[in-house]
Amino acid sequence: MAEASEPERSKPPERLRTLPSPALIRAGLAGSLAAVLAVLVGRPQLLALGLPLLAWAIIAVVRRLARGERDGLLRPRVRSTGRKLDEGGTVAIAVDSSEDVLLGLSVPVPAHALLSPPLGSELTARSARLVVTAQRWGRYEIGPLHVALADALGAFRTQTTLPAVPLHVTPGSSLLEAPPSVPAPTGVAGQHLSRRRGEGTALADVREFQPGDRMHRINWPVTSRTGTLHTNATFTERDTDVLIVTDTLQEVVPTDVEDATSLDVTVRATAAIARHYLSVGDRVGVHDLGTQIGPVRAGTGPRQLRVLTETLSRAHRGDSRMSRIHRLGRVRTSTLVVVCTPLLAPGVLGQIGDLLALGADVIVVDTLPRTVGDARALGTGARRRAAREDRYWEEAWTLRRLQRERTVRELREQGVPVTVWEGPGSLAPVLLSLARAASAPRMRRS
Repeated sequence: MAEASEPERSKPPERLRTLPSPALIRAGLAGSLAAVLAVLVGRPQLLALGLPLLAWAIIAVVRRLARGERDGLLRPRVRSTGRKLDEGGTVAIAVDSSEDVLLGLSVPVPAHALLSPPLGSELTARSARLVVTAQRWGRYEIGPLHVALADALGAFRTQTTLPAVPLHVTPGSSLLEAPPSVPAPTGVAGQHLSRRRGEGTALADVREFQPGDRMHRINWPVTSRTGTLHTNATFTERDTDVLIVTDTLQEVVPTDVEDATSLDVTVRATAAIARHYLSVGDRVGVHDLGTQIGPVRAGTGPRQLRVLTETLSRAHRGDSRMSRIHRLGRVRTSTLVVVCTPLLAPGVLGQIGDLLALGADVIVVDTLPRTVGDARALGTGARRRAAREDRYWEEAWTLRRLQRERTVRELREQGVPVTVWEGPGSLAPVLLSLARAASAPRMRRS
């Protein structure tokens, strides 16, 4: 677990002022009263009843003085096995105090997290341990930690509130079940070799010399053998780009708070797609049409994956306001662009059209939650709820989903595949069909 820093070790231990517990006060008063009555009325039986209580109170006070606890009990310390974890991971938080101390811990149950013990409360000796399982990505504040302390006899007690423990949960990036190829590779980095002729080092062909060819490209062995000047043709050395466009203009939240929102689906899909293409050496970048995620410059390698997942985990949750669209100005021809969107904002459809006009290979990942606008949910329960609230949210979302089907059909008619994100295998058939279409023979027009 995380240890305290050096400056914290050098500080004198802080103590919490304790007060007599109600049990100590009752024992002292009852024992003293029984002893006085026994003397006044001459009933030794009363002394036998009050003496144990009085003895317990005296022992508790003497023990406190002997252990040097006159100034109170040591302030408990908080430790954790980590502050950063993946979605679905667990972390242990421990609250430690001095020896022979009873410790009670109570923590508010955070949203989208599981606690063990289930209600976040535990009573134990010396140390209390809490296990947190993060069910969703994002930033968590576990706490504040309400701690109650008492000595071993329960005669003196105190309580305090410790600051919340921050946790940083990165989105889960499960391995994408899709081919590593892209429809039109434009580089020699990674596993995707360029098919475009230009300046580079990868040999494409040996052909006869033409005016304008570089002298250092002349292939002298072939020239001496054929008697005709030949030169080397090469492929361009430009990395293959994969651009992920995220639509966070407005977060769509289902009725059930445990279901994934459109932002949840977008973040998980982006993390999985980025991990898939970064693992084969491609350049991956993110452009956010809204403001909840923000842009990530294109890059390669494990560092780029860390930067991207860190950015995704800092996305702002719960912002239902419609933001202004940040359009993508330009994109390189044949770039694979994956647009993660619920297909609700008209500006996003215009951006998809601009990407097609720029020559990009566009795939649309539908991030609208499946339970939003589901016609099967319209029943007696929905009608009773609408009659009570005088609102018809389920019916309105059902009509909106039906209107959206026309948009999906128009995109597919333009050659843009639209697939619903249902996990790592969602993009496999789409990428395979795009790869086959890119490699298919084409008819030359005269």
